[in-house]
Amino acid sequence: MTKRTLPILALAPALLSIGLASVAQPIETGADVIDRMRQNAHSIEDLDAVLSVETYDDGEVSLTQRLRLSVLQPDRMRQEYLEPDYLAGNLTLITGSAMWIYIAAAETWFEKDLSELSSAEQPWLVFRQYLRDVEDEFGDYSFELDATDPQAFHLIGTPTSDEATYGRIELWVDPETFVPTRRMLFDVDGNLLVDLNILEVEEAVDGTYLARLMKTYDEEGTLASVIRYEELTVDGGLDPILFERPAEAADE
Repeated sequence: MTKRTLPILALAPALLSIGLASVAQPIETGADVIDRMRQNAHSIEDLDAVLSVETYDDGEVSLTQRLRLSVLQPDRMRQEYLEPDYLAGNLTLITGSAMWIYIAAAETWFEKDLSELSSAEQPWLVFRQYLRDVEDEFGDYSFELDATDPQAFHLIGTPTSDEATYGRIELWVDPETFVPTRRMLFDVDGNLLVDLNILEVEEAVDGTYLARLMKTYDEEGTLASVIRYEELTVDGGLDPILFERPAEAADE
């Protein structure tokens, strides 16, 4: 793949969602769509981005955070806060099921085992699902293809495991790019928890697509958050050392 660094976005917020151009392969079931989504998401080798996350309250931005997020195949992720000042320097490193968290204000490292956490407790799961050796949240569901929407693959996921976090998942997936454009999460009683809208899909590099905007809405349809890319590099050749704990942390 060819490296490309995407410019700063002045107007449109962005969320990462990755897909690869559709190839000639029949889609007959919901499982076929999920498999294609996984294949496409796993096509990248690495990603490095600076994100801003805006949280809304009563229609106004109540908090803005900036962080650097890095992902490296097959199972490594790094998240470092840049702003606000009281979070700056906080760091999370993940390799497989091992997670290390650094709290800058206390100069202290903590270690956790991700295999003991539910998908709802997993940090930045929407980004971890692009890693080949990381089980995504869809693994606990069986998806059926609802053919009533001609503009997208509409999938309805029901739990197949007691470990499933949600009572139901509904997905709308673009049939050309296999990028999900909408995701609705419901509790076990059928109540809407969150509605994600993923927009502005464009080709980033060699048939790999990015959805550059994500907005989340709460159960009442009120805007809850917006995520945007300020900088983004795909397949830039990240150094694996970026995902290693400092030597002094390993001694704690």
